Amino acid sequence: MKVIVLGLAIATATAFGVNAAIHFMLAGPFDANPGNLVSQGDLFRVQAVGNVIAAALLVIRPRPVTAWIAAAVAAVGLGLVVFTVYAPLDLLAIGGPFLYEPAWYPDKVASAIAQLVAIVGSLLLVITTGRVQSNRRSAGHLSC
Repeated sequence: MKVIVLGLAIATATAFGVNAAIHFMLAGPFDANPGNLVSQGDLFRVQAVGNVIAAALLVIRPRPVTAWIAAAVAAVGLGLVVFTVYAPLDLLAIGGPFLYEPAWYPDKVASAIAQLVAIVGSLLLVITTGRVQSNRRSAGHLSC
């Protein structure tokens, strides 16, 4: 089971890494969409850093709680990508930019796929790491 958990953690971390790389790459051009406090490029950098942290958590400490956190990071990212394709999101009142990109271009598609893979991988890690912990608890009770 440890090999499965490690494999899932690495695969999921790779998906987070792909998404982080895309967001870091696109951050500069999206600085052109400013808000009062942060630009869309700044939000991309925050998303990229969140992905790096989620990936690190999964590899360093693959546990149900870290997998849930990682799943949430990916789900929020994917939700924003999909939402802003079909509806505008006005963050100007809170200092953010106006987000609306009604197009699916290759980097956006790759990012969405990476986030979907990260969600699935994270949820599989919730299940598998939960089973490992449950087996450890059961074994501990049997040996008492």
